[in-house]
Amino acid sequence: MTIDEFKFMVAVKKVLEFTHNGKTYNLTYDTDEEGDYIAFGRLYDTPERYRSVGALLNEVKIDNHFLREVLQNL
Repeated sequence: MTIDEFKFMVAVKKVLEFTHNGKTYNLTYDTDEEGDYIAFGRLYDTPERYRSVGALLNEVKIDNHFLREVLQNL
């Protein structure tokens, strides 16, 4: 998956679930008192909240690789 494809999926709020090295990750969306956010984390764990796709791509690390690098293998 390219970064542009990923950004489009986030823009249309498509729920994503993928497996990397035997671990399943989940991407969802919600709203709190501060506004909309993206929730990302391992399936069944408490997800971290990100306010933008840029923050998500630049802060999330999976097995010592940024999410933007892992996306290329999905």
